[in-house]
Amino acid sequence: MIHELQNSGGLARIKSAYPSLTPTEKRVADYCLEHPSEIIYFSVTQLGERCGVGEATIIRFSQAVGFSGYQDLKLNLALELATKKDHTVHGMLTADDSFQTLVEKVTAMNASALQDTSRLVNPKALSEAVDRIIQAKHLFLVGVGTSGLTALDAQSKFLRIGMLSFALSDAHHQIMATAHITKEDVCIGFSHSGSTKDTVDSMRLAKQNGAFTIAVTDIVKSPITEVSDLVLLTSSAEDPLQGGSLRSKIAQVHMLDLLYTGVALRLGDAAVELTKKTARSVVEKLQ
Repeated sequence: MIHELQNSGGLARIKSAYPSLTPTEKRVADYCLEHPSEIIYFSVTQLGERCGVGEATIIRFSQAVGFSGYQDLKLNLALELATKKDHTVHGMLTADDSFQTLVEKVTAMNASALQDTSRLVNPKALSEAVDRIIQAKHLFLVGVGTSGLTALDAQSKFLRIGMLSFALSDAHHQIMATAHITKEDVCIGFSHSGSTKDTVDSMRLAKQNGAFTIAVTDIVKSPITEVSDLVLLTSSAEDPLQGGSLRSKIAQVHMLDLLYTGVALRLGDAAVELTKKTARSVVEKLQ
């Protein structure tokens, strides 16, 4: 399974690994997420004292979220904080917020989903995914709920450049289709949580039948990553009042756009001709 992380996006990486952390490691993660500007000045001993854990836990936590050690974690957080715009609006929406504040906060959170996802992109993994998609005989795209809509969007995009694609959001159809998948095919599973049973089951069956499996998910250690040959991480913060569905969708579509654009660029002039052919085929459908 390929899911190497870039040396950036410390906060997003902590959020992605959070569900798989131990209880004591989660105490460190909570402090890092709540006080990122503080810990870049803390020694490992000072952070341990603030979190009520030993120095060894800080080291294990740093490695669990994808860093070589605590100093690497601090460096990446410092670089991330330095690139954030001072005027970015933070915080959850409240019933007392004005509509101007609503606009600012929702825009900031949606922009954050794009920025954090971009920080998590591993160019090598993205390039591998693009190559696998180009080589595939068929593309099977699975997801449910809003992730199912992303699968449909993916089908539309890849069909435009001549790739035979199947978007599957119904649990029965997913299993029926992946039961006949082969080693010549690629199956891409979209799941924000990485734990959606129907999607995971379909990916598992696809992998068992020899297909190359790609997961697009927020959680680096989750059921879907265990049945995937390659993992593309997204990042979208959850908000109890607003809900995370739109930001999850934005993050997924951003990753999809990276995949599609990468494939189109690799195909070059062939992609342009295929797009023209597709456009001509539907011209009579337009009013």
